Amino acid sequence: MKSRRFIVFGVTAFSLAISATFAAGDAISAGPAKKLTVADAVSETRALLHGRKISDILGVTHVSGKYALTEKPFLIEGAEAVHTLGAKVLKLWFYSIYEKQYGWHSDWPKDVPDLEALAKTPYYEAVFAMPFHTLVLETAEIGMRDNFWQQGLSDTDKQKVHDQAYRLARHLLTRYRGTGKTFVLQNWEADNVMKYALKDANPDTWDTAYQGMCDWINTRQAAVEQARRDCGTDGVQVLHAFEVNFVPSIKDIAEGKLYEKGKPLVVDKVVPKTHCDLYSLSSWETWAPGKEDGLFDRLQYLASKAPHDGIFGAENLMLGEFGASEDGFEKIKKNYPVYQGDTSGAAFYALHRMVDAALRAGVRYMIHWQIYDNDLRIGGKYEGKGLPPGVMATAEQCVGNWLIRPDGSRVPTYDYFKALFDAEKSEAQR
Repeated sequence: MKSRRFIVFGVTAFSLAISATFAAGDAISAGPAKKLTVADAVSETRALLHGRKISDILGVTHVSGKYALTEKPFLIEGAEAVHTLGAKVLKLWFYSIYEKQYGWHSDWPKDVPDLEALAKTPYYEAVFAMPFHTLVLETAEIGMRDNFWQQGLSDTDKQKVHDQAYRLARHLLTRYRGTGKTFVLQNWEADNVMKYALKDANPDTWDTAYQGMCDWINTRQAAVEQARRDCGTDGVQVLHAFEVNFVPSIKDIAEGKLYEKGKPLVVDKVVPKTHCDLYSLSSWETWAPGKEDGLFDRLQYLASKAPHDGIFGAENLMLGEFGASEDGFEKIKKNYPVYQGDTSGAAFYALHRMVDAALRAGVRYMIHWQIYDNDLRIGGKYEGKGLPPGVMATAEQCVGNWLIRPDGSRVPTYDYFKALFDAEKSEAQR
């Protein structure tokens, strides 16, 4: 990968609330003159690869889909759908609520005691055996209370965290030795976790919580590093990533613009004190019209805060989540003029711009959200988040974070991603 150069601005304390690119109710006055074609999108994206392979970078998530298209166990069905697309990078959830997240047509074992045991369950083993070269696992310790680090990471909890992370990493390094696979273990959106943890907490306790999170993340990293030392990395790798989700634009901060979130940002308070292999941004503030290119500046800010003393040096960024829900483009004033009435096309245009912004920032991975939609509409004719148990969602009930709809049809973004993977294969065969 080519070396990235980032301008680092001396930012101390600043307010945390974002200035929207367009105010509520304002019409979108700018945008593309014509609709983007898949062929043009592929050409533009491939021009930014500079010798890298898109299959090494671009992945897709599979978790908690509100529908299934086959009668196969749901974890396996979604993974096969991602593989059929052509992706070699797959992101999965690896939590104690696996039965809920991958429930369709599945018979999971009960009371799996820890992360190592979860990795040994038949469904996960079946997916890990598929021809993905990178599996990103959104991982939380099993059997520990929520936000156990909030009042400081106790010695007892620190040992439990280390043991689970070490045993999982050791298992992956030995079980999949020689396969060429990479496993990336990561947390979920640290800023959202902190927001919920501190919702009713006295501000005098906030510093303790931020330090507790830092100690938790560094303990996981230390466990992965110990497993790599003990087991070696012969034809296999296990990495650890730290994910945040509220990150300002480095350009906006330099210009004195405010970015308020009500609590200090994890990227400022925790990231600089950690020592992780990778630093991930879950980006849900950059898909609306006019905001897509801002992803580059947010990744720059994360890079300016992330330590560069790990195994990848300064090349340690990933885009852990990016997506664009089609329902967000339904209102005339929330869509580009050329895409009025074409929400799938608008999402494709936005996602293409984010892919290109991430490539310009030099990310190691970027992972799309997701293969099947996991979310339902709020308000309007489908109020509420739930459906009766066992009832699958229809397309009209979903928000449109998908590559494949409930009827099996595919959105333009699917065609874009597939064309990128196919172009890489064609080039390799020349």
